[in-house]
Amino acid sequence: MPRNAATVVRRVREAMLRLVHPVEARISPDGRAVAVAAAGPERTELVLAPVPAALSDRAADATVPVLRAPSGPAASADRHSPRWLPDSRTLLHIAQSDGPSGAEVRLAALDTHTGTVRTVVRAPGAVEELLVSDDGSQALLLCAADGAERDGMHLGLPVRLGAVPAPERFAPGTGRRSLHLVGLADGSLREAGPAGLTVWNVAWRGGATAVATVCEDTLPAGYYGARFAALDLDTRTSRTLYTPQGQLGAPALAADGRSAAVCEGISIVAGRPVVADLATGNTTVVADVEDATWLRFDDTSPGALWFAGWDGTGSRAGHTGHPGIVRWSGPVTLGGAGYQPELSLSRDGLLAATVLDAPGRPPEAVVTRTEGPAAWNWTPVTALNTPADPELSGLRTELSHWSAPDGRTVQGLVLSSGESAGPRPLAVLVHGGPAWLWSAGYAPGDVLGLAPALAAAGYLVLLPNPRGSSGRGLEHARAVVGDVGGADLDDVLSGVRHLTDAGLADPDRAAVLGHSYGGFLAAQAAARTDVFRAAVVVSAPSDWLSFTHTSNIGGGYDRTYAIGCPDAPQELIRRSPVFARGGSGTPTLIVHGSADRVTPVGQAQELYRSLLRTGRSPVELYVYPDEGHEFTDGGHLLDAAARVEHWLDTHLAPRPAAAHPTAVPGDASPEPIPGTASPAGPEDVTPLTPSGPAIPRPVSAGPAGGER
Repeated sequence: MPRNAATVVRRVREAMLRLVHPVEARISPDGRAVAVAAAGPERTELVLAPVPAALSDRAADATVPVLRAPSGPAASADRHSPRWLPDSRTLLHIAQSDGPSGAEVRLAALDTHTGTVRTVVRAPGAVEELLVSDDGSQALLLCAADGAERDGMHLGLPVRLGAVPAPERFAPGTGRRSLHLVGLADGSLREAGPAGLTVWNVAWRGGATAVATVCEDTLPAGYYGARFAALDLDTRTSRTLYTPQGQLGAPALAADGRSAAVCEGISIVAGRPVVADLATGNTTVVADVEDATWLRFDDTSPGALWFAGWDGTGSRAGHTGHPGIVRWSGPVTLGGAGYQPELSLSRDGLLAATVLDAPGRPPEAVVTRTEGPAAWNWTPVTALNTPADPELSGLRTELSHWSAPDGRTVQGLVLSSGESAGPRPLAVLVHGGPAWLWSAGYAPGDVLGLAPALAAAGYLVLLPNPRGSSGRGLEHARAVVGDVGGADLDDVLSGVRHLTDAGLADPDRAAVLGHSYGGFLAAQAAARTDVFRAAVVVSAPSDWLSFTHTSNIGGGYDRTYAIGCPDAPQELIRRSPVFARGGSGTPTLIVHGSADRVTPVGQAQELYRSLLRTGRSPVELYVYPDEGHEFTDGGHLLDAAARVEHWLDTHLAPRPAAAHPTAVPGDASPEPIPGTASPAGPEDVTPLTPSGPAIPRPVSAGPAGGER
């Protein structure tokens, strides 16, 4: 490793914290402007950019300014969820700021010609979705009540609109998500969701009919058993349209209200579109479409759907009413508000906007034509991250394929920098989910955002997408059901063998790092094999039996993946890293947030104490205060990166040549955890053996803008 590896890791992580992330891009109905919610180091703001006249084939509109930080009440508020009214001038959005009695959440309207903002109504909770009626007269808010629990994709932290109550109350039915109709002319507000049901996703075009994924449970665990329903917003009743085998997301509703669609997948939903006839209740699975994450009915082509989704380690977009279905596919990530591919279309469907993130190319909002010779050539309309950071843009990203022991083809990305005269130390970073994926991007952010930093510091970085991942179809994603920590771990280990056999990676200097479910696999690999010289486990489940009772997704997630059940705990125990054995002991660093409710901090403490008792190798645990399932504080992220780099540098130091380690067969395993910490920094649990000199704690760099 280069002598300055620690300096490089810190410098790259600091560069990543300075990135401005376009969260979602919305094109105006007339196709002349794009509104972008941009998350920066300090806050999320709206950016308005004109669409080049040459691209839109429309006359240039001088009234569309390049606008940031709109004026008006509470101009410094976080602003998100931009939604155009049909006039292509007024932009609805959510503005959230701190008030004297807690967070104030407002539905606001921005006049994009003058830059002035007016408050339409104060929202009755944290707004998780904002929809506008086709005629522009009403809006529909999906609101989460104060204290509502959130899943790992939303930091695993509860909604907090005020101070943490003392005592905090837990009771059935609290923290519900509900729908509210807003009259945009008079600011009227009324609850419209079905009584007694939690709404997770919703589609609506105006009037009394909406479609949504619903269940009775208010906890995120209930989402895993949600059904697709038609809602009557006047009578506040629901009618089940479809009960899935898996999980549902991305609902869509046709303009005539006769048809609806939803994606059926597993866990973090990327799946197959299911179309429902609202009159008959008949449902049809759309053939040949996999890994869809966004749907929209084409109002000009009855029954046809636009869709976007994952495609291997890239993204795709398509249309079911055209031959070949897929219109575009490429090794980039097309992003949206849920960190998943989505598009925004002009009224005539001839222009599409999205966020494009690609290797060597910082994320920006882009626009393309959908027809003609220039179709699907993405043109940037923002320059939020100019100039590009040379160390990030200079990283090399390559697609790699290998064969698992059972013959399944596995793929992943390999990151590196510069030239190498021989095998490099290897860092294997395993994503969470497991129904998530590593996709081609500028600075992959999972696992504390360490992939680009370690690659820049001289590591060969493997980002595997084992079975269970999205991007390869629903069968691939469901292949871990009943076998968590089994064949998917073999997929990861075979990727290590692939790189070492090719002479690219040093088998005696390999480490495994993972977040959430990926941390579970890292903990399993560390306990059951001698393949790795070091392991880093971040926000991971370690004991499935306690997880099912304490996690806010417990009882839903573990049922979905058939890990076991409390009535027959043997399987839950057998698949838990705290009970796993097989290897001779791998030095393990555990990192966790104290406030995580998806993998509560007890999961980290259990893993630490179980490894401490075995006494086979060094172990340390660091618990960071007020962090959830993902870290957002810049100082904490830099501190954790420094500790990880030091851990790897200590335990991957060159040693005399020895026989290459081999994997030890084993069983299955779990997910993520949190911890308790002092206000000054992470709680430092005394290590089993000294790990070297103390690392200076970085000064807090402030919020990181919700970096994943």
